[in-house]
Amino acid sequence: MQAARFDTAVSHDSYEAKSSGAGSGAPQSRSAQWTRRSALALLASVTAAGCGRSGADSDDTAEAAPSIRRDVPLKVAWVGEPSDAEAIRVAWSMAVPQALEIEVISPIREGDSAMMEQIAERASQVDVAVFPQMAVGAMERTGAVVSFNEDTLQEYHDRYGKPLPAVQNGLGSYGGHTWGVAIGARLFGVLSIDQEFRPKTWSEYHDWVQTLEGRAAEPLADGWAATSFLNRCASSIERGWLFKRTTLQPVIDSEDYVASLTQMIETAGHYEGERKTPREIWHDLRRGRLRGGIGYEVATTAESGSEEAVGEEFAITVADCPVETQSDQLWFDPQTPLAAVSIGCRQTDASKQFIGWLIGGEGIASVREQVNGLSLTRESADDDLATSSSYTRWLSQRLQTRQVALGLLLPGAAEYYQALDRQIIRCLNGELKPGQALQAAATEWQTITDRLGRSDQIAAWRKTMGLGA
Repeated sequence: MQAARFDTAVSHDSYEAKSSGAGSGAPQSRSAQWTRRSALALLASVTAAGCGRSGADSDDTAEAAPSIRRDVPLKVAWVGEPSDAEAIRVAWSMAVPQALEIEVISPIREGDSAMMEQIAERASQVDVAVFPQMAVGAMERTGAVVSFNEDTLQEYHDRYGKPLPAVQNGLGSYGGHTWGVAIGARLFGVLSIDQEFRPKTWSEYHDWVQTLEGRAAEPLADGWAATSFLNRCASSIERGWLFKRTTLQPVIDSEDYVASLTQMIETAGHYEGERKTPREIWHDLRRGRLRGGIGYEVATTAESGSEEAVGEEFAITVADCPVETQSDQLWFDPQTPLAAVSIGCRQTDASKQFIGWLIGGEGIASVREQVNGLSLTRESADDDLATSSSYTRWLSQRLQTRQVALGLLLPGAAEYYQALDRQIIRCLNGELKPGQALQAAATEWQTITDRLGRSDQIAAWRKTMGLGA
């Protein structure tokens, strides 16, 4: 079973990934193994994409600047899975003759603010840190990473394309500074293996699900219920987002939120089987076990973690989730990955080059198909959308909106998400009514805020909104 996503802790698995080496000796779970077949597929796809080409048309990622040393491994802290890190190692080795030493930090259960601090501490001891969006506040507060200056951001814009509007406005910024650049920006969409369905309201989506006779799903497994709920809220609630701005009193138990949860619970009653993760939903759609639902595309290695024989694969159409607000605002998964230069970086130029490669380097489009969490984030002439998946083509259009609902970046972000997720799961289990579940979550949020210091949390929420403390 996949670990709960809002619960974070540090895994001690790490390995040196050298550009000439064959792979990692780190122990990996069966579901996260980097298979020989997958590795060969990635090598072929990256090579086909032109990674490592020389000449005027090649990306300058592969050409070392005079100040970059290649005899010293680049140290990377990666919040993700071992298979992701190994895929990056393989692809990077095709582009640059420099070893990667990757420490994998895995999202696991029973996380709290102390665990986020541990992640920040590990991030401060490497050259490059890759971490989830919800950790931005912890990174800034502990000084684990350095903010990007305008010159570096402009260089990335010139070389790899400007961030798509939703990415520019919704990811990596905190307190008026950029603490991470997005290397992924996946969004939930309405998925179907039948005729494309474009619901205008969540009621229309509910009616459609009823016609699928149980063969539908939405990410409601432990660790995902809160994200699905907030995805619905972002597209249906115009005013009063999460907290009152001046007091940090939660508003998640107000009428509009209760109505949104009530509707989600009613629709969930038509989903058959165990509650699923996005990975499981995408996999079951591809195999034809499901006919539709809410989710996003997952990496091919993540999808093929099962040992079952590969059968017929169904094409999946993607459409926007219902939008019931005038502002058409989006909601980003709190685990959306960002990359930053660590405060402990010994190789600034090499680190910036590696981050640039992650956001738009040559061959990265093929790498995104293999690494869970990575996706298109920028407008770039190098991205051939004509040959991309239907999900990527849809995402490139959906990210054009400038309105993004604020995520939780303040201290204790994982705890706030956990509390909400836990109470929604109780509601799904029939233990609480929607209003009771959200009242319980709001009470827990108040307790977390008081324990961490209300004035400090108010200041952090102001930073989340792009204001000074």
